[in-house]
Amino acid sequence: MDLNKNQMEVLKAPLGFNLLIEGYSGVGKTTVLLKKYESLLKKHKVSQNDTIFIVNDELKKQILLNQYFLLSSKYNMLNVYTMNELIYKYLKRIDLPLFQNTINNDDKKLLIDELVKNYQLGNDNFDFTVDFVLDEINYIQSNICFKSNKELDETLKQELKHYLLIPRRSIKKGLLSFREKQGIWQIYNDYLSSALSGDFFDKQTFYQSFLRLIYHQHENNELAMTFTHVFLDDIQDFSKIELDIIYYLYQQKDEEYSCYMTLDELKSKDRYKNFKSSLLFKSIQQSVILDINYRNSKNVFSIIETNLTNNELINPKLTYRSKSNRNDFKSVLTYYYNKRADEKREVFFDRLDLLISNMNYSLKDILVMFTDMDNLEYMRNQCKMNNIKVHDIYDHVGMREVDAITFVHKKDITNCEFKVVIIYDADNKKLCTGPINKIININKNFEDAINFYIALANATDFLIINSSISEPSHLLLPSLIDYNKFVFDIGSKFEIKSTLNVYRISDFIAFIKDNLCKYYGYKLEDLKTHPIFDILIDVDYHKIGVKILDNNIDNDVISYILKNGQDLTNIVIFDSHHYLTFKNVNNEFIRVVDIPSK
Repeated sequence: MDLNKNQMEVLKAPLGFNLLIEGYSGVGKTTVLLKKYESLLKKHKVSQNDTIFIVNDELKKQILLNQYFLLSSKYNMLNVYTMNELIYKYLKRIDLPLFQNTINNDDKKLLIDELVKNYQLGNDNFDFTVDFVLDEINYIQSNICFKSNKELDETLKQELKHYLLIPRRSIKKGLLSFREKQGIWQIYNDYLSSALSGDFFDKQTFYQSFLRLIYHQHENNELAMTFTHVFLDDIQDFSKIELDIIYYLYQQKDEEYSCYMTLDELKSKDRYKNFKSSLLFKSIQQSVILDINYRNSKNVFSIIETNLTNNELINPKLTYRSKSNRNDFKSVLTYYYNKRADEKREVFFDRLDLLISNMNYSLKDILVMFTDMDNLEYMRNQCKMNNIKVHDIYDHVGMREVDAITFVHKKDITNCEFKVVIIYDADNKKLCTGPINKIININKNFEDAINFYIALANATDFLIINSSISEPSHLLLPSLIDYNKFVFDIGSKFEIKSTLNVYRISDFIAFIKDNLCKYYGYKLEDLKTHPIFDILIDVDYHKIGVKILDNNIDNDVISYILKNGQDLTNIVIFDSHHYLTFKNVNNEFIRVVDIPSK
């Protein structure tokens, strides 16, 4: 793979620097990071034992290994760890039998719930939900951990003073008062005491407690494991506490050290970017901006770019350009009435059949993101009934050889390339709650805006987005996204039309005729009436029947229509949401991608 000028700047960077590699999705940040890692081992003869590549979670690790396998023949050279693996490696090195009893966030929530109820017995005015208190405690444990030689109780008092001075906001009450913060801190203090005395650790307590251990060992020159060369991918996914752990395990001495980090701020789900207050981030001495998107087609890049420019929840600051040479199909935007659970089902399977049978895509090329878990489970069952294998995103990454479509809920979306990305239910309240601004519903809307950006950026070829006619996601309003980048159906030239209604047949016919003339080269005199079809296109080489249905297109209806069109070269069947095109080949109709132009 040829690297551009900015990527080469990273590759040529000398040792003795802490370098930040910035850029938005698709600019090759991870690629150049892997190339730099390989260069360090080969060119600079750095030992693998002195070098570590750190990622946030197991899924990211597997994606990274797959990418490195494609880039390098030295597949086993990548010394990559998740944060959990790194910490357990350290604990094993010092043979410390602590932190063995772990609990998940649901277990933590149950314990916090009990503590909140107990606190409310003597404090009637404390009416925060357990979810809010849990989020606030997780914030504290992810961002506040002082280095101190004092006893833990004294250190916690110092940390409380710091917390009281940080502006924190609740959804209902605005800024938290000192008294409210003290109440939350008391619950946190009680939980921490229970966890430490009972020797059970959730993720945040685990990392925070480990950092306190590292503080002590660093102070006494007792660190059991350090690294002089650190690679960190997607620094925005790490908490301040996690980055401080890495900082203390990173040994900077004698100019024979280096740290390389990648950052896409627009993917940070932390609105306040607390990772920037970490010691590791503050140690950055130089930055390089990668600004050329190679991943996405021109169509997808344009949609990403307009989303970034028009969405006031996201504040892009870096240059962002495209160098794609691919003019793939336009993306698809379809509006539904959302009156039935199965309204999108037939359209989904019709489009899936077109992608697989006519456009040379495989199931494993397709990601479907759901904003509603009920829709995800419903469609998973529908796929099972149709003998279509479904993977979650973890299975997709771990079993790339298996041909299965990938389903993911919006909260689990991550950076992972697919040729086609389908957003199944981009509706208001499911994907942002309108109106979108920086005051109303800010927390949920911010997170949804990030998930939307990640989903868009995962598509290399094109997108298919389903939304609601009456309540579309506000991310899809004309002021926020460029409708010119979307069409009515896959491979089509038809414009999208959110208010299209088959029950107003004259409007629908006018819409079809207008698009046939504007984009397919036909003239009004070519479009005639017919006793069976709503439009007959009659020109020298084509005789095409167009039929409009007031219900979803099913196989029985298709068979009936095709039987009545044996004298035609093509038949096109529309409903409100999509259309199917068939070509007559030796008196047998086969499905094709689109209507032939004149």
